Amino acid sequence: MPLTQKKDSIKVKPLPESLKKILEQVVKKPDKSADLEIEIDGLLVDDTKTKTGKDFYDLFYGSWEAPKGAKNYTITISEKPFRLSSTLIVVSINDTPVYQSVLQPRQDIVEGLSEDAILTTQNYLANYEEIMKQLNGDDMAGSGIY
Repeated sequence: MPLTQKKDSIKVKPLPESLKKILEQVVKKPDKSADLEIEIDGLLVDDTKTKTGKDFYDLFYGSWEAPKGAKNYTITISEKPFRLSSTLIVVSINDTPVYQSVLQPRQDIVEGLSEDAILTTQNYLANYEEIMKQLNGDDMAGSGIY
């Protein structure tokens, strides 16, 4: 059977009315005012490399509670090599370093530093709106000419 005859023999059924309605809703462009932002708030990212760093992250994650009203933030806990067996732990919110300390492989030190990091991070998030106003305020805007 030639290819052209086979192509002509295919019958197309009309779409059911219910499927047409669903297709119209999916394809229809939403209004600009009805746009919804999809954001994952309060994401904690683990970028540690050693067992001590992983212990710090686990303690931080286990005790973390976000302050009321905190939104649109991502917390990243990263680790950089330092002297001998110690590392530098950095807690960042939206890529802005908030807490930084030398982390030693002793459990009591790791626990104390994680509690300190949690308090510092919670204070930063509680005052985030005020901090952003100060950083973007008139005092920080200038022409670049001394």
